[in-house]
Amino acid sequence: MIIKFILLAALVRLLLATDKPFLCSGIYAGVAFLLGLIFGNPFLVVLIHASISFLLASVYFWSLDKLDGSEVLWWLVAIVGIVIGLV
Repeated sequence: MIIKFILLAALVRLLLATDKPFLCSGIYAGVAFLLGLIFGNPFLVVLIHASISFLLASVYFWSLDKLDGSEVLWWLVAIVGIVIGLV
């Protein structure tokens, strides 16, 4: 769980540097996929979980990218989006 929150923070920094939200969501879903396999979960379950993680992370990072000019809305999405780390 802690790994996901640290990864999410690092990917927000990557988003700010690259402005590529789908790169960030792809990395997030890839790590979720690998962690699922490492912990011995069934492949299909891991694949479904990683797909859901990719969709939610894509919405999150895309929203942060589009709201880059609005400080208040950006921080609101950034803080509320931490829930992605729970998926």
